[in-house]
Amino acid sequence: MSAHKDPVKQAIEIFLEIKQEVGSNNDLGSKLRTRAREIPEFMESMGLIPALSLCYAKKRDGVEARSYELFLKAVLRYLKELGFLSKDVDKALNEPAETLNELYPKATTAIPFLRPFLIEFKRLCEAEWKAST
Repeated sequence: MSAHKDPVKQAIEIFLEIKQEVGSNNDLGSKLRTRAREIPEFMESMGLIPALSLCYAKKRDGVEARSYELFLKAVLRYLKELGFLSKDVDKALNEPAETLNELYPKATTAIPFLRPFLIEFKRLCEAEWKAST
């Protein structure tokens, strides 16, 4: 695990990549904004693994589902950069049980590293997109 990564800089870089995937779809951006506000609170109360399980379960079809997938992708990318995740992010997105099994023993340790990243990622989403109506 590498604690020397700047979470704010990483949040900006990862946000810019995710923003490209959102493109001009403001509805998707708005829903991603909602995910960035809700899921970190869920992580704090229920834990990292249940929160990521929720994202995996919700990432199916449609704009709402895509917002869960993009949020999950951002978190997995950061966990990979910190060294908590060994596999490629695209592979991790498609292997929920294996990915959660790898993260499970490190979940409690990962949360404090995730907090500053999640706060900045949320702020960037709030600055970029309006709240869902």
